[in-house]
Parts: sequence; structure tokens; C-alpha cells
Amino acid sequence: MKPSSNKAINTGALNSNVQPSIRNRVVELGENYWLSKCTGECLPARSDIDPLDFPTLLPQIILLDVRRDPWDFRFRLIGTNMVHHLSNDWTGSWMSGIEHMAPPSRIFTSCVKVATSGKPLRSDTPYVGPHQNFVRAEDVILPLARDGATPDMLLVFVEHFSKG
Repeated sequence: MKPSSNKAINTGALNSNVQPSIRNRVVELGENYWLSKCTGECLPARSDIDPLDFPTLLPQIILLDVRRDPWDFRFRLIGTNMVHHLSNDWTGSWMSGIEHMAPPSRIFTSCVKVATSGKPLRSDTPYVGPHQNFVRAEDVILPLARDGATPDMLLVFVEHFSKG
């Protein structure tokens, strides 16, 4: 069920191309940035992440709030290229309320795994979005924790790859 606060996006008006300077490197750059914010065995907190440090990656990110008991993930921020590939601006929506993302979907299960383990998770999956010229997507889900140990947010970097 789609929450009524979501608005359909005019996908023709959005840029779906990754900037040439980061093409084929979004996941690697995002994960390296996150690693640079880790201190010892402590996870970085949301307050450690400065979007000004990676402006070219901003269209490629998703920031999720973590809720436990029961598990769920709220879209806090969705980059413009991610909105383009989702064909909806799900900002403010809970993943469990989005039919193709609700449990037991792969993305929901992956988010639970990262929020439970506190360890990053990389994926390379076939593209199942609305744009037929794309064939696969790479992503990394990175845990953020105010207390340095228990993930309360997830930072996701995604890159979509077209045919050819």
C-alpha cells in the first residue's frame, strides 16, 4: 500500500546519469568515505557524515532510519537519481508500507542484516526498476550509530548500470 503523502515523479525531468568523475565507482567511493569516518571499532554516527564531503555522490544516496521491534526502515533522504529509479519520492515512508520493499524482500532483509550485525553489506543485483535501458545495480548499505555500536541509521550508496 502506497502512503498518500508520496507523489509520483516526472522521471523524464530527472537526470539518471552518474557524473563521469565517479562513474563505476559510486559504491567504492561511498564505502571508502564511511570507512574514513570509523574510529577504531566504533561505527560513525549520522553527525559524523558531512554531505559537503561528497557532493557528487549525493544523487546516489539513500538515508534510512532504523526501527527495531518490529523491524522497519524509514526513508529520511533519497538522492535525485534514486528517486528517478524508484519512480516515486518515498521520503518519509516506511519500507514495510511499500509493496515491493516490504518483508521478505531482498532489500528489507539486507537492511535487517546490516542493522543487526553493524557490518556493511555490498550487493550486485539485476535491475528491476521501471527503466528498460538499465540491467543491474550495485549498492552498499553502511550502518551509522549514535552510540558507536548499535545502528540507528543506514547510509546506502547505489549505482545503476545501463545496457551496453
